[in-house]
Amino acid sequence: MKILFKRGYFSLFFSVILVLFPLILLFLWSFSTKWMYPAVYPQEFAIKVYKQMISEPNFWPAVINSVVIAFATTGISVAIALPAARYFAFQKKIEHRFIEIVIYLPLILPAIAIITSSQVLFLQLRLTGTFLGIILLHTYLCLPYAMQILLESYRQLGEGYSLTAQSLGANSWTIFRQITWPLLRPGITTSAIFVFIVSCSQYLPTFFIGGGKIITLPLLLLPYANNGRFGLASSYSLVFLGVTMLGGYILKIVIGGAQRGSKH
Repeated sequence: MKILFKRGYFSLFFSVILVLFPLILLFLWSFSTKWMYPAVYPQEFAIKVYKQMISEPNFWPAVINSVVIAFATTGISVAIALPAARYFAFQKKIEHRFIEIVIYLPLILPAIAIITSSQVLFLQLRLTGTFLGIILLHTYLCLPYAMQILLESYRQLGEGYSLTAQSLGANSWTIFRQITWPLLRPGITTSAIFVFIVSCSQYLPTFFIGGGKIITLPLLLLPYANNGRFGLASSYSLVFLGVTMLGGYILKIVIGGAQRGSKH
């Protein structure tokens, strides 16, 4: 028993180290002005990297654009996935494996092929360089995540509660509002947070469809990382992490409700 306890404690400690180590490196890089080989830690620390990041003209527009696009994508994706997942979860005509293949199809196909072909269509529809065009393409790429999570949530929930309420005279809206929504809240919250994070991290769709007019955090972050400017790249990464965590917390409060504990 003690050996199992020690192994579990060691596994937990090792997992925490794996999670915190990259964050510590990002934190050190974001405050370092001189970190040359073979030094183990930075030789000089300063906050000028953050001053440079905040003073950049595109910084705050990128943060706002990322949040707006991600929230809009999350709302549309969940709104589409809820009824679609319910139908596919309880229908008897189509094989479940085939449904899962169809759901994952946008992820199986090469992303660059989907994006470039969509760009041609969006040019004809005059959606390039617009928030609507970016949100539509983000929704297409993020919808499989929401669908898969909600599909499994509906399968675990089953039809028993809905059929019982229907036999007692409840209409569809009452069943959804008073039974389905409360019981599916964990799955809906998880799918919404997942979609929000994936939408925030999209680079290629925003780059091609945005046409350089709409800047988001990934569009600012990746060039610095590719050019070896690790200080700015790390600071933007920490901001990106903070934005996704804040967005996920807001979605958890709005959808899941504030959890204040319970008495047993």
